[in-house]
Parts: sequence; structure tokens; C-alpha cells
Amino acid sequence: MTEPSAAYFMLACHSPEEGDHAQYSYAPDDEERSWIIGQPFDAPPPVPVPVTVEPGEEGLQPELTDVPVPLMSRRLAECLTAAGVSNIDFYPARVTEQASGRSHDGLLAFNLIGLVAAADLARSTFSAPDGPLLSVDFDGLAIDPAKAGAADMFRLAESVNGIVVSRRVRQAILDAGITTLEFILPEDWVG
Repeated sequence: MTEPSAAYFMLACHSPEEGDHAQYSYAPDDEERSWIIGQPFDAPPPVPVPVTVEPGEEGLQPELTDVPVPLMSRRLAECLTAAGVSNIDFYPARVTEQASGRSHDGLLAFNLIGLVAAADLARSTFSAPDGPLLSVDFDGLAIDPAKAGAADMFRLAESVNGIVVSRRVRQAILDAGITTLEFILPEDWVG
């Protein structure tokens, strides 16, 4: 298989073959707190960040999820930190299964700081009923490396559900043996 030459990739988590990911619930401690707009918090959330798995929603722990609160594994956080990604604030999370009462601390809530308006809209396929920022619906994205600058990991300002990683960070994740993530070419990304 030929190695992609793209400078940037959209980051997603694989659906596991051996089962489904757990589905999480989160009750915000502050209705004004947003985990996905790329801004640092005025005050940190209470820790551990409480995350719940409702009865019937149990499953495997994902490496990364963005809904209802951004969570990632400790090993992914360690890998990103070792790779020099410094624009993420991490907060310990406690996941509690309501049915069994079991809890674990294997995930970290995270706030990825920095929105970058890196989309080349002239070369992207999209609809933007609310304007060109925050909630653009892409059906193929072109990233302008000049707009991305030196950023190695960021939320796409045009569509904040999009997490972008540089080729260097992608390689660091792969070199760490993390195989549970998907690196989508921007032109193939729908979001």
C-alpha cells in the first residue's frame, strides 16, 4: 500500500471488529462550557470529569471520542505529548457504568485549544447554510497548508467537529503502535 503524501489528516476512531464502543453521557458542570470551540476554559472543570454509561450502552473503551464530551485514552495523550503537541488541556475523567456501578479512570477529557480556519473553500465540497465558520458540512475538504501554518493538531474552524493532525503527528501515533485510529484524507472526509 502506498503511503499517503498528504500534509494533514482528519482524525477519527475506528469502530472495533470485536464489539461496539460504549456510549457515553455527560452532564455539563457549566452550561457555558464548550469543549469543542477551541478556547481555554476560564476555570477548569471539576475533576474527575464525570462520564456515565447508561444501562444497555456498555461496550469497549474507545481510543478517542468527541461526543458528548471529548475523551481520549491515556496512551494517546502520552503519545501526543511526547510528539510535542502542546495545545491540549487534559482532565482526568471517571467513567461509571450505571448498571453495574463499576467505574474506571482510563480516559482523559480533553480540550483541544485552537481553531484554525485552514479549509480551502474554493477546492472543497461543502454546504454552509449558517456561514463559513463552525458548522460547515463538508463532503470533501481541501486544507490550505499556508493557513494551517505550523499547527500539528487543531480543530477546523469551519467545522469544529473536525480534528486535524499533521503528517508528523500521524506518524508519531503509528510509531507508538496505536492502531485504533483512522487518518482520513481531507478530500475523503465527510463532516
